[in-house]
Amino acid sequence: MTNAFDVEAVIDASHGHRAASSRLRAQLGLGVSASVTVVWIVYVTASGQWGRVGDQWASAVTMIFGSFVAGSTPQGGGAVAFPVFTKILEIPSEVARTFSLTIQSVGMTAASIGILINRRSVDLKAIAIAAPSSIVGLFVGYLFLTESDQPFGPSVLPGPYVKVTFTVIVAAMAFVTFLGYRIQLIERRVALPDGNLRVVFLILICAFVGGLASATVGSGADVLIYLATVSMIGLSPRVGIASSVLVMTLVSLVGMMIFAFGDGHLATQLTTDGAEVLNVGGRSVGMVDGAIAFSADEPLPEASRFDLFGLWLAAAPVVAWGAPLGSAVSSRATDRQVVKFVIVLAAAEFISTLVFLDELRTDPALALFGGVILVGTLVILWFVSEHRHRLLNLPPLDVERSHTRGSVDVGPKFKRQLRGD
Repeated sequence: MTNAFDVEAVIDASHGHRAASSRLRAQLGLGVSASVTVVWIVYVTASGQWGRVGDQWASAVTMIFGSFVAGSTPQGGGAVAFPVFTKILEIPSEVARTFSLTIQSVGMTAASIGILINRRSVDLKAIAIAAPSSIVGLFVGYLFLTESDQPFGPSVLPGPYVKVTFTVIVAAMAFVTFLGYRIQLIERRVALPDGNLRVVFLILICAFVGGLASATVGSGADVLIYLATVSMIGLSPRVGIASSVLVMTLVSLVGMMIFAFGDGHLATQLTTDGAEVLNVGGRSVGMVDGAIAFSADEPLPEASRFDLFGLWLAAAPVVAWGAPLGSAVSSRATDRQVVKFVIVLAAAEFISTLVFLDELRTDPALALFGGVILVGTLVILWFVSEHRHRLLNLPPLDVERSHTRGSVDVGPKFKRQLRGD
């Protein structure tokens, strides 16, 4: 006599094993954040830096939301830090740029480790194409778009132009994303198509431009990679976001090595009372005509605006938890929910530029610059988006073949039609 095969017991055992495995991976991810926090507490206590951390509380508050955005969207923490720092806290754009790269090196690294531990879907081919191109773009931007002989390596473009350019990049990404999601039935890919050189070329170009942007504003590679892979090629947003986070992590780590360690931007020494910056990278600094410069005879810069190390130190433990949390939340959201969040963030960035950037109202040349590149970028991207299948040699959605739930994104109007509402 043979025993009956207990299907229910096998299914229950499988579910239990999967749940235990998920809990273990989640605990490992939390262990990374906890380790960063413990090391941070030990260092701050041993070096007597609690006062410095307290003085830069605004940095920590900013990155509560910024780190969540870094892990859950294709916009790095710099997408929040850069506009808040430059428009509200009046921190120079070059300081905000290096802060973005250095803080993303903590938060997005923690998020990336969480992505890998939890086995979230990524496109290794997209990462292998985009990462080297972005890093090359970062190096080119550093060499030709920044003044590395000045404190914090300011952009060759004036600060307001850098801020406007950043806004245009974010607005363009949101615009193309919005265009794509007007369609109620979208085929989604979990991997790039094989053997398509046009797709490879598009990713290379977008990643390179993103690297250039990262050299001036501290973010951009992730935004443009998302634009290429998701909005243009049709990769699943969750796969595209996870892949862009991994690429931006690598770009941020390289950027930290170049700007923070190579040029010494993180090495900010303060006066005894902690109110002013004495030197950056071992060289004396002063305020010359309203800008920081290497000088020993001028008024000292305010620590609240130029103490990069203090800004970074205050935010480090926050992003170690916020970015992995954002990554975990986005993995459970639907594609359209993620996209709506991305568009709302981009709209907030655009509106904040109009409200807080006074130069737009006082400098006609800046307003003209912003208007021309915004309109020009949107027109070009609209054309490419409308004709992307032909331009990129992508096959259209084949409605005759069967599709899985993950291969098609169905909009709310289409669902209501199916229900007969």
